[in-house]
Amino acid sequence: MRSRRSLACLLASAFLMAAGSGPDIGVVVLHGTQGMPGAAVTSRFEIALKSAGYPVQAPEMCWSRNRIYDASFPDCLRDIDTAIARLHAAGARRIVVAGQSEGGNAVLTYAASHTGISGVIALAPAGNPAMLARNPRVQPSVAQAQQMVAAGHGNDRARFTSSNNGSEIAVNTTATIFLSFTDPQGPAFFPRILPKVTVPVLWVAGSDDRTQADADAEFATLPPNARSRMVHFAGPHLGTPDAAVGPALEWLKQL
Repeated sequence: MRSRRSLACLLASAFLMAAGSGPDIGVVVLHGTQGMPGAAVTSRFEIALKSAGYPVQAPEMCWSRNRIYDASFPDCLRDIDTAIARLHAAGARRIVVAGQSEGGNAVLTYAASHTGISGVIALAPAGNPAMLARNPRVQPSVAQAQQMVAAGHGNDRARFTSSNNGSEIAVNTTATIFLSFTDPQGPAFFPRILPKVTVPVLWVAGSDDRTQADADAEFATLPPNARSRMVHFAGPHLGTPDAAVGPALEWLKQL
């Protein structure tokens, strides 16, 4: 009887040790503009994280193809709070926020203004309003929205033009919301906040990605951190999440 109890205790101890030996990091993964959770661009990245044992939350953000600018950029970041709460409820003790394109912008911006996260994975962060405002197809809409706000009509809806990875997109939203994504003086201008990101950052950029032309210079403005990494690969913007799988898994283990 004693030996049976001892065996039972050993098995129970082994089970508890195995249960506690997995990753304690949960990862929030944000899609890019007009993307969706689990869509082709980020799905393999999400699957790789889950297969490695990391719990993942992939919320639908307000720049998805279904929601496209139904809330301001700062208000959208609250969806990250909800995703983090779900990861904590699932047992994650540390949180990494990852995002592709506009999602990369968002996770860097979030990290600059929030505590309690352990790292950032920025997959070709984009949506820089300074670049959008210089786009001749977008600039008239920025000027229109600015005029509406100046005239006291910031909450009025209108049809505006923005750009997603070089392709023109039409959005129907309020002037204030539109400017929160496209005004170079607004909250989505992530290069301004990079010096405030104090956690480790893994930044992945493709050689054929026009949005990453200034990636090295922008990465250099992050505070020095021994665990921060810049990874380059030969490929385009939408290929970034796939190219990031190996580097991200290795970086998470070191983190």
